Amino acid sequence: MKYPAKTEAGREALRLRDPALNARDRQILVLANGERALQELAGMVGVGGAAAMERLAGLGFLTLTRPAAPALSPPPRPSPNPTPPTAAAVAPAQVSAQAERRSSAAAKMYIVDVLQMIRGPEAQALAALVHTSGTEEELMEALDQVLERLAVLTRPRYALRVCQHLQTVLPHSALLRLAACAHSLADQVEAEEQREEASAAT
Repeated sequence: MKYPAKTEAGREALRLRDPALNARDRQILVLANGERALQELAGMVGVGGAAAMERLAGLGFLTLTRPAAPALSPPPRPSPNPTPPTAAAVAPAQVSAQAERRSSAAAKMYIVDVLQMIRGPEAQALAALVHTSGTEEELMEALDQVLERLAVLTRPRYALRVCQHLQTVLPHSALLRLAACAHSLADQVEAEEQREEASAAT
């Protein structure tokens, strides 16, 4: 069975928003993490998904490989005098992991709600892309697309507000990438305001 995974070229094409990629191509690359079978991924992206993946593989953006079986390692030798971990040692790590999950889940719920208010087939497709993102990398790639399209479907000013709210709920590890998106949207807002001022002056 084939398990599509994006290549470094595919990651770069997503990052640079390569014009050779259409919306479905980008959706496939976001979801292709090497863990979903080709049939499962094809079902998620709709009719023609399998053919699109073969095309992306031909372009070098995708690999269709079987994941290697994990190497078996011997079980660790038990300590002669095991010491149970204290609650103070365990609790911070557990709380941190739970906070990270809550933050990503909150970001997903928020952006899906935003897209449901906009409605339309494109907004629905973007919501599905966010909803099915399994890792933080997939989520950030999906959010990049959502914010880019929000600026077109609504206005850059609204997309920037959404981006700023996401900065308050996403894990800290995602903030640097989101800051670049916020900077781009701020530039679009400034350009829009300049056009409005020029139009008002004429």
